[in-house]
Amino acid sequence: MRWRAAAAIALFGIAAIPASSGAVEPIGLPTVHVSVRPASGSSATHFRISFKAPQRTGVVDYRITASNSGHGRCESSISTVAPGALAGGTVHVTLAPTARRGWCAGTFRGQVWNVLIPRCPIGKACPAILPLPRIVGKFTFRVSHG
Repeated sequence: MRWRAAAAIALFGIAAIPASSGAVEPIGLPTVHVSVRPASGSSATHFRISFKAPQRTGVVDYRITASNSGHGRCESSISTVAPGALAGGTVHVTLAPTARRGWCAGTFRGQVWNVLIPRCPIGKACPAILPLPRIVGKFTFRVSHG
């Protein structure tokens, strides 16, 4: 009897893996190649992030985030919204630290998020449930001491 209960729990766990892992990875959405220039720099470097927009902005917005494990008096994370773009157009975003703090040293891991923005006509109901933001691209850049 115990082995049946253990088998049922194991089967349920295996079936739940695709559901939980799909919460972050893009399913049905195009993934984008993200380039970073320069690939490494100092605490004052401005990093230029570029990618081709799979969809026109206005229907979706693209949010760019990056962080590392740094802490203290330096920038360890950043988040910004990409400017408007047509589908297939190249999007450029510059990630820059605040002048007073500078980047924390280490490897920053970044993501491009696809965020659905509902545009509801006046007098019409908007959907009550919106899809969660999805990661459509990933990138890294390195900051050295100095």
